[in-house]
Amino acid sequence: MGFKETYDLTGRVALITGASSKGIGSESAKVLAEAGAKVFLTARREEQLKAVCAEIEAAGGQAAYAVCDVSSEEQCKAAVEKCVETFGQLDIMVLTAGISGVSASGGPDAWFDTDNWRTMQGINLDGVFFMIKHGWAECAKGGHGSIIPIGSLASWHVDGSAAYTATKAAIRGLVAWFGKNFARAGIPVRVNGMYPGLIETDMTRLAVESETYGPMLLKGIPMGRFGQPTDCANAVLFLASDASSWMTAQHVIVDGGQVA
Repeated sequence: MGFKETYDLTGRVALITGASSKGIGSESAKVLAEAGAKVFLTARREEQLKAVCAEIEAAGGQAAYAVCDVSSEEQCKAAVEKCVETFGQLDIMVLTAGISGVSASGGPDAWFDTDNWRTMQGINLDGVFFMIKHGWAECAKGGHGSIIPIGSLASWHVDGSAAYTATKAAIRGLVAWFGKNFARAGIPVRVNGMYPGLIETDMTRLAVESETYGPMLLKGIPMGRFGQPTDCANAVLFLASDASSWMTAQHVIVDGGQVA
């Protein structure tokens, strides 16, 4: 198989969560569509989903969407079913939906904010579990399934709030557990995590563009620049494609050398 064929996703269908903002989810959808996949986008904001789908279709790709709050198991199940109903199958899931939550700098009242804890668990962690639960069997049908949960550097060290760190560290554990146990059970679904560093997205833009914090944050990145959504989307393409066919339960960090 040649280089181009290895990354060719023609005939495959990818479901991407958290795909409405100008970030990793929407950029991954565009890159996977460019590689030939039909893409099914989910998020909570319908107008933004429509816009991303329109952009993909204008570039010659095929895209559809469903509004979905990933903290709801029923909505996750419905999104998977709608994807299969629309495109006839499901092969790839890119699970990017997530929120940053209350900052760790808020003191003990913020550290122990129960509502924040539950919200973070629901979106950042339950959403990953629910999508895997309701999507893995569909991904297995084609014989080359790939599930890619998105963590963060908080999967490796303390970053942000206690709730954020806990949910992202748990994603690392789920990647290892499902990747290993699907393989042991002979289920043709690979599970690999992608862990971005400081990427310029809607979520991080205020910090990155801050005259006070931007330069300080940049000093911690050995490669000397903030990451772009495309940097992460290209890693997602690698994990979704046959280029990573002998990888499962693995962790790909895209951070400009920061965690080292």
